[in-house]
Amino acid sequence: MISAPSRRPLLNGNRLLAICMALVLLPSCALFRKAETDEKKDKVGNELDPIPGKKVYDPETGTLVVVEQTPVESMDTIRWRDISTDSLPPIKSEAAAFAQEQDANTPQLTGRGDYGSEFYTAYNVAVILPFLTDRFNAASSEMPENASWALNFYGGMRMALDQLNDEGVKLNVTVMDSKANSRDVSRLLTGRSELLDAHLILGPYRKENVELVANFAKRNDITFVSPHSAASDVSTDNPNYIQVSPTLESHCIAITQNVRRHYRPGQIVLVAREKDAEKSRFIYFQEENYRIAGVRNDSVKFREYVVDEKSENYQNINLVPFLHPGDTTVFILPSFSSETFVYSFLSHLKAVKTMDNYVAVYGMPQWMRYERIDFELYESLNVHVSSDSYIDPYDDDIQFFRRRFYDRYGVPPGEEAFEGYDIALYFGRMISKYGTKFQYGLERDPAQMLHTRFDFERVSPPQSAGRENTRIERFENKFVNILEFKDYFFQPAD
Repeated sequence: MISAPSRRPLLNGNRLLAICMALVLLPSCALFRKAETDEKKDKVGNELDPIPGKKVYDPETGTLVVVEQTPVESMDTIRWRDISTDSLPPIKSEAAAFAQEQDANTPQLTGRGDYGSEFYTAYNVAVILPFLTDRFNAASSEMPENASWALNFYGGMRMALDQLNDEGVKLNVTVMDSKANSRDVSRLLTGRSELLDAHLILGPYRKENVELVANFAKRNDITFVSPHSAASDVSTDNPNYIQVSPTLESHCIAITQNVRRHYRPGQIVLVAREKDAEKSRFIYFQEENYRIAGVRNDSVKFREYVVDEKSENYQNINLVPFLHPGDTTVFILPSFSSETFVYSFLSHLKAVKTMDNYVAVYGMPQWMRYERIDFELYESLNVHVSSDSYIDPYDDDIQFFRRRFYDRYGVPPGEEAFEGYDIALYFGRMISKYGTKFQYGLERDPAQMLHTRFDFERVSPPQSAGRENTRIERFENKFVNILEFKDYFFQPAD
């Protein structure tokens, strides 16, 4: 467990080292030596001379003489008075100062708001990330490869927590290691009081662990933010669940909205392999297209093309019937699990495309990480993809963040560092502004962050939408970036 309140620590590394050194060296100082007292007897065993009385100056002899009698003059009376601790505060140890600061950070209820929201002087935040400390090799001092996501994410979080502290947002942050293991997450949920006492839980990474935490948050009425999972079936009827990454359905809707701004329905073709998982995604595009058109009939329906997988390397792909001289054809492929299929499709399209055929291809975010596909295909076929993140390398704020991150940690930030910074900063501000049930205020506070835009909406079951007291499945960020491959890199399309 890493305890990380959003404030400066009482001691930095150098001061702590200095105090430890002082404690080691103090026994050799005079303070800790045995007192050097005179012996009561001289070398021959005789008693020492008695201590002489007070000596005073004799003006007649001009010498000092011993006065044997005890002085009998009256002595001054000591008078005590209290000194205010405000003017002269008492000296306290570092431990006492830390304890006092901890007491000051203990959340105190200050008010209540809508939807049962509570306002506190400080908020408890529990963070669960896959640091994989159980896989750390002390002999080689190498971090587990898959821990880089959590380390980058938390590095960005720490920078946001410092900024929030400067803004007056008080957060008591406790960080825990999920170890990317459901058993360990279950043990945390049943054994750590910091989770029950949390006003906000953030993390973890894997879907099965997100499900565990989401259900825990639902049972205990704690607001929970999932920074990574894009699954739509994590939890049901859970208004405490906030999903930062848009679902696949949201990606499909965003692509539909983009192509319909530029092209007619008759120009658009949906493409998938002969797989139920891929063909079932067509409905997301068709339903959004009907919504935009305002009617539901075959004249506005997108054409659909399903590719048979029986031939080797998809040699049976036939795109000629969809290409028309002097017109543009837009192909949408909601496929991402097979790079071979995407590569074969693009290769066939380039082979049959003529000078008077104009094409555009829309794909999924995973395409940006493909390794086999030549970027020349992306450039020549006007490829677009959806993405829940876009980091502009030329933006001044992005460059400033990179410099700050590198100066602090000695390494350049990964994309996860931007996500950790944005998520901690945004939700820290939201809980401070709207209290513990801040999710009901998210729709009023969209914000452009470094890696994307946050535009949250409540998601309700289709059968209850528009009704009074509509059930809430979750709150989801609906903003999706549409990027086009232009000048040999992906950049915003609009």
